[in-house]
Amino acid sequence: MKIVKVKGREIFDSRGMPTIACDIFLDDGMVISSSVPSGASCGQYEALELRDGGKRLMGKGVLKAISNLERIIAPELLDKEPAALELDRMIIELDGTQNKSYLGANTTLAASMSLFKAQAYSEKLQLFELVAYMMGAETVSLPYPMFNVINGGAHADNNLCIQEFMIIPTDAGSFSQTMEVAVAVFYELKRLLQKQGKSVSLGDEGGFAPRFSDEVEVLDCLMEAINKVYVSHNVTCAIALDVAASEFYDPSKQLYKWHGKYLSSEDLIEFYTQLVQHYPIYSIEDGIDQNDWDGWALMTKLLKEKIMIVGDDIFVTNAEKLAQAIEKNTATASIIKPNQIGTVSEALQAVALCKEYGLETVISHRSGETCDTFIADLAVGAHSRYIKAGGCSRSERIAKYNRLLQIELELVDADKE
Repeated sequence: MKIVKVKGREIFDSRGMPTIACDIFLDDGMVISSSVPSGASCGQYEALELRDGGKRLMGKGVLKAISNLERIIAPELLDKEPAALELDRMIIELDGTQNKSYLGANTTLAASMSLFKAQAYSEKLQLFELVAYMMGAETVSLPYPMFNVINGGAHADNNLCIQEFMIIPTDAGSFSQTMEVAVAVFYELKRLLQKQGKSVSLGDEGGFAPRFSDEVEVLDCLMEAINKVYVSHNVTCAIALDVAASEFYDPSKQLYKWHGKYLSSEDLIEFYTQLVQHYPIYSIEDGIDQNDWDGWALMTKLLKEKIMIVGDDIFVTNAEKLAQAIEKNTATASIIKPNQIGTVSEALQAVALCKEYGLETVISHRSGETCDTFIADLAVGAHSRYIKAGGCSRSERIAKYNRLLQIELELVDADKE
């Protein structure tokens, strides 16, 4: 089966911002499509997302990315079998830069995702099966989801410094039961917020985005919802935080601006330590700025035995960054976002490096999402323990969870045969 045409399209993500979709046409008439997400809270070292600039669509258009896809990448794919790893390497060479600044990481990822889907189709495999084969995995497993129930920081118009408050049902018997518990907590939380006269409008990632006095009030409210659902479902939930500390770090002062005052790394880590002592916090992501390596080392030293310490902005799904962090004993887990690096194969390389050195992986969505479910299959095939796909609302988030429910049913049915 060969590629006969490659087309790019400008579509719109969950924030109503332009993004790129890629259609690969195969010689049997099948059309394989993929669409690329976009982040609002972006690490300094992420691969370049190519935008048009100018006045049209606030400068966020992706016509240049589409042109690069159709003029530069497409001719190299025509009449070739969709061998994703081989063609990914060719795309990386075509770009020729460290951060995809020539073609744009959104351009390269659109092509890369479609190539992986096309290869799975041509080989009559599920996408997660192809990913597992490429990772050398003999088995697959469904990840623990981190459900984003309260949005703050860059993802919401409220006063919270912490960007995401998430729940992780920890002892459900299946993914479907996990989903049921998460939805129950979500709607119990909604009831509590309404009772307190707070807004139940949604943030970018499908969690609620009301104003609170501070982060402690959020955690108290969240615990009330969790405890109420435990009574009815007998399933416990842990809490995960994405602080996104780089968003409120002042590099000129080398301090963190926290609710009108400045904190040092040590002050911030002490605050996290207090939270861990009082709440069932399982993990903290990006608790320290992406360039504050000493702060990361201290946080890891003090808290690694108590919680999972997750790096995102500091790693940006980049194997070289991860190798540096591994050498410095920084963090115990890494976020994996394919659009941070620009190709699926490089994201898989980052996962493989994490597995080799004992770091957990969290396959993650972005705040500007589409209904593409690629990361659900990626999490299952890469045998990642965790996935972040957002809250229990908004179709672009629920699409990922529904895909995981579908995969679970297929795996159960396969075991019965």
